[in-house]
Amino acid sequence: MDAIGKYKVVKKLGEGATSAVYLAEDSFTSRSVAIKLMFPDALKDSADGEHYKQMFLNEAGLAGKIEHPHIVGIHDAVVADDMSYIVMEYVEGGTLEKYVLPENLLTPQTVAEIIFKAIRALDFAYSLGLIHRDIKPGNILHKSGTDIKIGDFGAAIKTNAKASGPVVGSPLYMAPEVISGGESSMQSDIYALGMVMYMLLAGRPPYEATSAESLAYQILNHDPEPPSRFREGISAPMEDIVKQAINKDISRRYQSWEAFGRDLSELWRTEHTPQKQRGEVSDTERFGFLKKLSFFKNFPENELWEVVKISKWRAFAANTTLIKEGDEGDSFFIIAEGTVRVTRSQKLLNILAAGDCVGEMSYLATQTGPRSATVTTAIDSVLMKIPAADLNNASQSCRALFDRKFLGTLVERLENANQRLTVT
Repeated sequence: MDAIGKYKVVKKLGEGATSAVYLAEDSFTSRSVAIKLMFPDALKDSADGEHYKQMFLNEAGLAGKIEHPHIVGIHDAVVADDMSYIVMEYVEGGTLEKYVLPENLLTPQTVAEIIFKAIRALDFAYSLGLIHRDIKPGNILHKSGTDIKIGDFGAAIKTNAKASGPVVGSPLYMAPEVISGGESSMQSDIYALGMVMYMLLAGRPPYEATSAESLAYQILNHDPEPPSRFREGISAPMEDIVKQAINKDISRRYQSWEAFGRDLSELWRTEHTPQKQRGEVSDTERFGFLKKLSFFKNFPENELWEVVKISKWRAFAANTTLIKEGDEGDSFFIIAEGTVRVTRSQKLLNILAAGDCVGEMSYLATQTGPRSATVTTAIDSVLMKIPAADLNNASQSCRALFDRKFLGTLVERLENANQRLTVT
């Protein structure tokens, strides 16, 4: 096959029972795309054709509607009698399936960060009224490091809809209440992602079954062994998170994606000492900081992840000079944790705390000039640094949010200065 519609086929990436996936090139945008091409016979199958068609239409209907840095983007969809296909973002690197094998395990820290990003993606989908229903390693694409994207929303249903047709999902990742005939929900998706986390940590399934019936019985009646039985280096708090995510009792499972993510974020704050000693800040911590900081109060989810991407984060000891008066510089800082002193000619001008920005004139100014003040950490602090050039290359929506916040900050500081002058 040389082409699918207007897209030039490069090679076949894989094939399943109902479709094949191809790597193709969009000549108009000069980007690589993945195309899921449905087999016409599968859609016409007398037994399951209607079900396959509905799943295809579900996914095709999301084209341009669900955009998140950790969800596979759907660019286009064509539904026709002779050819039906979905054009998706191409994610190089394969799926997480290769990392559930004992000889190819990721570090527990990497697993925690991957799961956190999946949580944020699924919470975003849930905010749009979607329950995925088929979370498993094979539906989580792995770009590199901890960068992942959730794919295959064909089985997804609206939160206010009742599922119809055959039960969908992979049995190993299916929540007990779904196996028992109950409705899918956010809690069943949480269970499935908890099972993914278990598999990535343990490198093996929590149950050993020779049949679907045996597996269902064990899921309903047996508690799995903790992942630490099969692998060293998994902390008790991390196991507690997995245990709560896959609790058989839905009322004792995490009640929201936010709660699941909050526990993982707290885990980073209390563990991973080597990273902290090097002053490193994980993406999980970064996102958690941004959600709490007043500076980013009005930033939507996607823009927050963009800030995580363009910013450089580091923990600094007390009395560390960040900006020196008279030096050239084109970056600004936002305080995530701690406080800093702002001085000029050794005279204290201000003390700034978490959520405050400093050095923003390097971005607002039309050209780089000498710094007008010195900025020093007053206590142990965590700061994010954003080069002006990187913000200038960010999306228009992200830049507009920063501009609005900087303008508000300048007005507030001018008012404070006027009040001090009035008092004196």
